[in-house]
Order: sequence, then C-alpha cells, then structure tokens
Amino acid sequence: MPETLPADWYTDPAILEREQSRIFARNWSLFGPAAGLEAAGAWRAERINGWPIMVVRGRDGALRAFHNVCRHRASALMADGAGRCDIIRCPYHGWAYGTDGALQLAPNFGADPTFDRADFGLLPLRLDTWLGLVFVCPQPTVVDLPTWLGAIPGLCSAYRDPATMTYHGSFVVSGAANWKTYCDNTCEGYHLPHVHPRLAAAVVPDKIDIRSYDEGRCIAFHMEYRADGAGIRGRMGLWYYRFPGFQATISEQAFKAERIEPDGVGHLRSTSWQWFHGLDADQRADAFAWARSIVEEDLGICQAVQRNLRAGFYRAGRLSPRQERHTAMFQALVREALNAD
Repeated sequence: MPETLPADWYTDPAILEREQSRIFARNWSLFGPAAGLEAAGAWRAERINGWPIMVVRGRDGALRAFHNVCRHRASALMADGAGRCDIIRCPYHGWAYGTDGALQLAPNFGADPTFDRADFGLLPLRLDTWLGLVFVCPQPTVVDLPTWLGAIPGLCSAYRDPATMTYHGSFVVSGAANWKTYCDNTCEGYHLPHVHPRLAAAVVPDKIDIRSYDEGRCIAFHMEYRADGAGIRGRMGLWYYRFPGFQATISEQAFKAERIEPDGVGHLRSTSWQWFHGLDADQRADAFAWARSIVEEDLGICQAVQRNLRAGFYRAGRLSPRQERHTAMFQALVREALNAD
C-alpha cells in the first residue's frame, strides 16, 4: 500500500489551482435537481467549483448552462438564486441576452464595424440530466454523461426510481477542510463505528460490501440495514461516490444526491438534495436530519485532520491494506491527474 498523499497537497493553493483545471474542469459536476426549471425562462445560478454558472430553460424548451459572465466587462448576470426571466439582462451596462444565450442588445455601444453580436453570446457549458438531476461540464472533450456515470445507472437499477419519490429539501454543510480530506473519508468504512454511532448501529456489520468500479472512479458500498436504518431506508441500500465530487445514497425509501466541491484550499462545501417514498412526516424529518448529521460528523473529523495537516509536522501516513484500499484508489486518481503532462 502506498503512503498517503503529501500533507502539503491539502494546504497548498497551487495544488488546488491545478486540481480545478486538471480534475474538476475535466469531469461532470452535479448542478442540482431539474425540478423548478420546467417553465420557459426558469433559471438557477450559483458558484460551483469556483465557477459562476447559470442554468436556464429556453423558450424552445431546451435546458442550457452558461457561465454567469457578461461578455462585455465580465459582470455577473444573475445573482445566486433562482427565478424567471424573458431576457437575461446585465445589471452593469444593460447588455441583454436571449434564453438561448445569444446577445440581443448592446445599448449605446456606438458604431464599430468589427463588432458582431453573433460573436458575443454567453459562454456555454455542456449539460445533461440523469434521474432528474442536472449535470454540467466545462470541457467539450470530456466523455458524455452516460459514459462518465459508468457503472452507476446499472447499480441504481436495483432500487426505486427517484422520479417516483417525493422531493423533501436540500441542505448545505461547509467547513474548514480540504475537499480531499472529505473524499479520503468517503471512500472507506474504517471510521464508521468511531464517527457515526447511529449509522453504525443501523447497518449489519458483516453485510457491508465495498467495491470499486470503472477503474476506481466509482466506489460503492452495498449495505444491509437493520433497526431504524431499515425502518427509514428499507432493508437494502447503496452508497456510492464518483470521482471527483458526486456522491449519493439510494434505497427503496430514500435517495440523496450530494455535490462535494472545494471552496478554497482549506475549505469545502457539501450540498445535498433528498427524496423519500412511503415515509410519514415524522420519519421524513428524522431521516433528513440524520442525513445532515452524517455529513456534519464527517466534516467534523475532517476539520480536525485539516488543522493537523496545516500545522506542518505530519508529512504523510500509511493506508491500511484491509480498510483503505479504496481511499488508495482515490488518491491514485489525484496523483495521476496532477502529475499528468
């Protein structure tokens, strides 16, 4: 088993800059649910992996993603949030774009024979959907979303389609830890009895089967639940992580999708959306709060790790051949991406 990643890979801003261009820009990212974006002109905007992004439903019915950047002087077009619009108008100088991204108006611009409005439409990102979730990708050369998802649709096919579940809500948990500390943790069950007491009591210990798929880009935990885990989630369940920042849990009674992203070299943000089926109001509230507490427990221990990585005395550790083979796969993918020419 290899050593862990060097400690300074979790604290060096130059490493994060390389990760954004070599890892996050070269993969699909979960934007969020398609729900709420059904009507023409419906839009949602937020910053993901450091990029300001907006998704809008065009008048032609197509869902599109754009960088939330005016082509004139780089002002943000939409404030983070959601709404409806007939036209996308820059609040700085009034440039206006159609919902298809085409520049329609550059008011009081003046005569310039070299200026062609057709060359100054909004900058697009690739967009695709799966299970009612919107994914975006900034790079045109990345494989399409179905190929990128790899084994995940097949693994999920054994469970209820989330489209038949009821959307409950979302939550955001953020804190002072590098995104890789969280994903190191995500890929192993070694910490489960120490960090998640309720979850540890809700699973059958000898029925946890952790497998890797797609050359380690997908790590899946095949689970059997007992006690309140079975009552809220059902008897069987699946947790999976897809490198670099998409994670989900699915069972007969619940589905949770999560986006993991860096928010600075020593800070991360986790955003989760949850759906339920067949649970009463009290069960839904309990399951939703429990899902958030699991993320908070993970982030709590990751913040303690981050403080020690930043202190400067720890250089690297060793990974367990029994418990951390999948964390080693995750770290190998990071090494491969950052060391590539």
